[in-house]
Amino acid sequence: MMITAHGGAMNTGRNTQAYFDNIDKYKADAIEVDIWKKGDLLYLSHLPSPFGYKKKLTLKYAFEVVKKKKIKINCDLKQTGIIRDVIALAKEIGVEEYLIFTGEARLSDSQYVDCGQVWFNRMGLKYVTKNVKALKELLDSFSNPHFAGLNIKYTKIDDEFLEECRKYDLKLSVFTIDDEEVMKKYAKKIDGNITTNRPLDVRKYVEA
Repeated sequence: MMITAHGGAMNTGRNTQAYFDNIDKYKADAIEVDIWKKGDLLYLSHLPSPFGYKKKLTLKYAFEVVKKKKIKINCDLKQTGIIRDVIALAKEIGVEEYLIFTGEARLSDSQYVDCGQVWFNRMGLKYVTKNVKALKELLDSFSNPHFAGLNIKYTKIDDEFLEECRKYDLKLSVFTIDDEEVMKKYAKKIDGNITTNRPLDVRKYVEA
C-alpha cells in the first residue's frame, strides 16, 4: 500500500512552497503536484494560468525536491499530450524512478511510457463492478509494465467493487480519502494507493 499526500495536504496549499517545505511531516510515500504546460515550461497549478504561469513553481523545481528527498511524485496531468515532456524532464534530472501519473494520462500514451507508474482516471469504460474484468483485460492488452491500474474517487467504490478488483487483480489508486470513517473502512482493503490530505491518519489505519 502506498500513501500519497494530496496537493495541499495538512492545510499547506496546493502546489505551494509551504507544501514542499513540509514534505517530511507527511510521512507519505509520494507527494502530488498538478501540471500544466505553456510554451516550453511545465509549471505547477491546479487551474491553468496562461498569463501568470511564469510566477508559478515549476515541475523542474518539484523534481529537484523529490530527488533530494527520495520520495515518489504523483504528476497529476491537467492537459493531454504532455506526458512525453514530463518524462523527458524527469530523465534529465534523474528522477524517472520516482514518477507516478494520474489525470490526463491516456492508454494511447503507452508508446512513450517506459518508466514510473500510470494510474488511469478514465479508460473508455465506466469504473463499475460489471466492467472490472473488461478493464483489466484492456489494461493488460497494452503489455506495458508501467500501467499500474485505475485512479478512482473514493465515493465510486464499495465492497463489491473492491472484491471484484481483487478477483481480477486490478489495482486501485483511490482519492481523496479524508473522512475518518472511510479511512477505517478501506485502509486495509485497497490494494494500490490512497491519496489523502491526512496522510498521518491514513498511515495509522493502514498500519493498525
